[in-house]
Parts: sequence; C-alpha cells; structure tokens
Amino acid sequence: MRTALRSSAAAAILAVAVALLAVSCGSEPTPTPTPTITAEDVRDSGAEALRNLSTVHFLVTHEVGGTDIGFSSTLTEAEGDGVFPDKAEFVAKATSALFGNAALELDIVQYGEITHLRDRISMVWQALPAGTLAINFANINGSIADALASLGELDLTDGGSVDGAPVHKLTGTTPSTSMRGLVPGAPEGETLHMEVWVGRDDYLVRKVRLTGRLVEADTPDIVRVLELSRFDEPVTIEPPA
Repeated sequence: MRTALRSSAAAAILAVAVALLAVSCGSEPTPTPTPTITAEDVRDSGAEALRNLSTVHFLVTHEVGGTDIGFSSTLTEAEGDGVFPDKAEFVAKATSALFGNAALELDIVQYGEITHLRDRISMVWQALPAGTLAINFANINGSIADALASLGELDLTDGGSVDGAPVHKLTGTTPSTSMRGLVPGAPEGETLHMEVWVGRDDYLVRKVRLTGRLVEADTPDIVRVLELSRFDEPVTIEPPA
C-alpha cells in the first residue's frame, strides 16, 4: 500500500514538473529574424537621403589627376558648402597654365544661374555667365543621387566607419552622363566606377570615390574623392556685394 502511494506521489510530481517545463519553454519569445539589407536597398535609400538634404559640407580631392575647369586652370581641391537646390560657396585650389602652373586659390559663389569668382591676388569679384565653369556644386546632392540611383553591377560590403559612423560600402558602375548635374559637360559613352560609403543607421552618403572620365580633358585613370559632412546644418549663402 505504502509503495503504491509512493509511486502515485512520484508520478504526480513528475507530471507537474513536465507541465511546468512545457509552460516555461512555451513562454520563450520567438526570435525576430534580422532583416536582410540588399545592395539595392542601400542604393535607393542613399539616393533618397541625398535628395532630402537642405545643406551639406563637401570636400573634393583627386587621388589621380585634376579637373579642367576652364580658364586654363586645373582644379586639385574644392571645399565648401551647398545650400539646395541652387547655391554653393567654396574655395577652389587650382593650378594655372597661364602662370607656369602656379598654384591658385579661388573664391567661388554659385547662386542660381550665376557664378561669382575672384582670385586671391586681385580680390576682385567677376560674375560669369551660366555654364562658364565646368563644375556646378550647387546641385552636388542631386547629382550624386542621380549617379547612385543609376548604379549597376552592385556589390555590398562592410565599409567600416567614416567620421565615426558605421557604414556600408557600395560599389558599381554608372554612365558618366548621370553626373551631369555636377559636371554639365560629362561626355557620352563613358563609364564611371563608383564606390560609395553609406551610413548604416541613416543612409547618409559620407564618401564617394569616382574612377573614370567626367570631362573631355580627363584621362581614363583619373580618380576623384568626394567627402560629405555637416548634413542639414544651418548655412546662409548670398551673392557677393
């Protein structure tokens, strides 16, 4: 009799333990799958983020070559701000064939259709007709967005970090004509190899590396680097008095 009671009690305890274990296991939340980010997602989100910018600070440099900007001058570096959709103010560093390839610094304000330019020697502002300067930084965000949106042969990798922000690295090819917002005279039939570092959290484009011809005088191996920062910070640009 006692043996039977012990067996019944043991069976009851075992049944309760099994039930509790089942309840405990059943209460664990189902893991949420991590969404897969595709190269197309990064491309499209990066282009949209660029178009939504109101201002940006930019730095343009060359790893190989320089950009013919007219006036027998070759741009080596440009740094300044864009206020969109149609304003930019920057300092351009260039060499001039008219002065034995001497280094020059130019102050440039692009305001609507007019470009204002002065050199650091005369300090006199000149108003130039539309299209005189080979590059239009007043629409740098839209131009990069156009090129990014048309990017093909995509590859997506971990880009590490840029300015402390974790980034994706997107690579691909795009027609040079997709950059005509930045370089109105970009030639037909040319292809750019494009590397783009896009923020993982905000999809802001922080760096672009372009290999290939954008102006007629370019050599095929020219490499330009565009760095973007200070997104949407307050900036005021006015034409020179």
